[in-house]
Amino acid sequence: MDTATSQLVDIVTALRDASIEVPAIGLSLPILELLHAILINYTYRSALKSSHADIGWGQGLLATIVMSSGGGSTAALLLGNPLGILKSNRFWGVYGATYWLMFSNPYFYQFLEYLFAIPFMEQLFTAADGVLRTAAVVNGGILGVARNSELGEDKWAAKIICGALAGCGGGLWVDAFRLTSPQWSFSTPRLLRTASVDMKASFITAAFYTAATTPALCEWLDVPMMKPEEAQAWGAVVLSSGLIYRTYVTRWQQKTIEKLTIEEEKKEQ
Repeated sequence: MDTATSQLVDIVTALRDASIEVPAIGLSLPILELLHAILINYTYRSALKSSHADIGWGQGLLATIVMSSGGGSTAALLLGNPLGILKSNRFWGVYGATYWLMFSNPYFYQFLEYLFAIPFMEQLFTAADGVLRTAAVVNGGILGVARNSELGEDKWAAKIICGALAGCGGGLWVDAFRLTSPQWSFSTPRLLRTASVDMKASFITAAFYTAATTPALCEWLDVPMMKPEEAQAWGAVVLSSGLIYRTYVTRWQQKTIEKLTIEEEKKEQ
């Protein structure tokens, strides 16, 4: 088990640190961040369907920013910390450029449609999303609580709440304001009535990391305490698995709806 854990830590660390050097602008762009930016913008463009032509540039950019960073920003607001996206010029460059590519021409989206039709390709991008979300759960949520002078290490409930929000908070905002539709309107988020896979996976990941790195709880459960990097690596597996499971469920539901639609059309004929 120790060998598997150490190998997993090495893999997750390598993925998180992998980057592409761009000598022309003197920057190093993280691969996971690029994959995440593409996935977010592709998801938003797909959700709009034919309504994408009715979306203004500012409206669409704001929606994708909320989708990509809403969770970490929500946790930061609750803890009274500066928003992480305001600390990074690279974030605005990567996500802004990806948004421009997606909506300035039809070819980039068409290419991604072909790419995501390849088996396991969507799951690859989703796994990258899971690794980055886990980093947000840990760094933006759980450690944000631990480093807060008015909260501290012993506030395990706050850690789980802020960690879960850091992992799925963007979805709450998108659902509450219907950001994936041309006309925005506020309503009670459906996620508060029926927890989504994202919410469940984020909550489980936050609870797991908090439990695995809390000495008193590990002693009470009579299990060995994990190092922070080990707990984060296993948390990435948990969260990524949940998100990948969601992709299969969504695809199965879409096929079911398409099948029912075809059957209804045949009956009408």
